[in-house]
Amino acid sequence: MTLQEIRYFCVTAEVLHYTKAANLLYISQPSLSYAIGKLEKDLGVPLFEKHGKQVSLSKYGEAFLPFAQSVLRELSEGMNRLNELKQPAAGIVNLGYIYSVSFSVLPEFVNKFYDYQGSHQIGFRFQQGMAGELLEQLFNGSLDILIAGMTDEPDIESIEFLPIYRQELFLAVPPDHPLASSTSVSLGDLAGESFISISHDTVIYHQLEDRFKKADIAPNTVFEADEYSSIAASVATGAGVAIMPILPILETFNVKMIPFSDTNMSRRVCLIRNKSKEMSEPLRDIWAFAEQLREESGL
Repeated sequence: MTLQEIRYFCVTAEVLHYTKAANLLYISQPSLSYAIGKLEKDLGVPLFEKHGKQVSLSKYGEAFLPFAQSVLRELSEGMNRLNELKQPAAGIVNLGYIYSVSFSVLPEFVNKFYDYQGSHQIGFRFQQGMAGELLEQLFNGSLDILIAGMTDEPDIESIEFLPIYRQELFLAVPPDHPLASSTSVSLGDLAGESFISISHDTVIYHQLEDRFKKADIAPNTVFEADEYSSIAASVATGAGVAIMPILPILETFNVKMIPFSDTNMSRRVCLIRNKSKEMSEPLRDIWAFAEQLREESGL
């Protein structure tokens, strides 16, 4: 078993598509298949299951994934530490983020911040996770700030939410669904549909739950998933419909994304900090930039 094989496994587990994973890794698909096969042989279990052109994690793959990700994360932190020693920055900020902001909001925020600063003297250590887990790390001090969604009425007194982006939500349906040809939909159109939900441990779950209650709709939730890649894969197979933001992972799956017409189906993405913890100088700079970003975006 090699670190390269573990990395290949993690990328494939994220996109659930061998060709897409091979492209992201800049290797051929046969090379990826060989590496995954070798890893499975070493472990003695199948990590993936194939259903026609669709790929999903096996129960062994689901069990192994968090440990594989932890190995890569520890290695990344070690490399970050070496880089700090070689070229010390003015400060390091530990930034946590949820998966659904990792492809657009996070890189845009960091790049705009560096443009705002005019330098790269402030460094970041990144930690991806679910909102609940990241908030715990914010409380215990292992994270300085988060980028995540926010409910309409945040009720955590010690936490400060600073809106920086608005992320629109869409209805995801399989291409042969009766609503697939619609130019827009309403929440009422979802009555009676089998609904695939993001995990109840996430902020967006509670936001959508509140929207359904206000519309007097009880969604027929068939199952929950922790990642949007799993949700998109399930929608593509016809298991149900889902509400989610547009993400690059959707290019892998054959799903139709339909905007909502009768309600503001979006969420505010925020920079989040623990008010009980004194801000470092680098964090003050980042927060000041985020406040400027909020003013520019009208949030």
